[in-house]
Amino acid sequence: MVLFDDMEHDGLVGGQWVYGVIIYTSVLTTVLLKAALITNMWTKWTVLAIPGSLLLWFAFLPVYAVVAPKFRTSTEYEGIITHIYANPRFWLTVILLSTLCMVRDYGYKYLKRMYFTKAYHIVQEIQKFNIPDYRPRMERFKKAVHKVRLLQRLRRTRGYAFSQNEGGQEKIIRAYDTTMQKPSGY
Repeated sequence: MVLFDDMEHDGLVGGQWVYGVIIYTSVLTTVLLKAALITNMWTKWTVLAIPGSLLLWFAFLPVYAVVAPKFRTSTEYEGIITHIYANPRFWLTVILLSTLCMVRDYGYKYLKRMYFTKAYHIVQEIQKFNIPDYRPRMERFKKAVHKVRLLQRLRRTRGYAFSQNEGGQEKIIRAYDTTMQKPSGY
């Protein structure tokens, strides 16, 4: 808050609303960077969601800060844009604060991948870089993966009320002759 309570060139003071927008922007940037860090596969939807959210915020704030005070709602946002977007300390704060918050997460992921590697990390890198491996172990690995995928497909297709897999009931059903009359008294 010390950075933004000083007088601006027009004589106005930034205050708590400027500070609040700076903190919100920093938190939003940090959360989106964390989402980008844990995203395994980037699709058009993740690209639209993660960077798109930040761009939407940077476009929404000036519109809201101009329109809302004219309708007598959020009058504290009047003139806030000149304190924020034109101030290099705002950009420096958002970048530094978000970077500082993410150092631990990126460092942990780096250490885990480089020094405490698991087998699935190696498989991910083999698949990512499309490294051919002609050793017999790779063939067994591919067969094992194929079997696991077949089992997963099997699990998805079982469990319906009238499925074809009766599980031994056909022997009981076939043991009785349904063409004969039932004995009386039942």
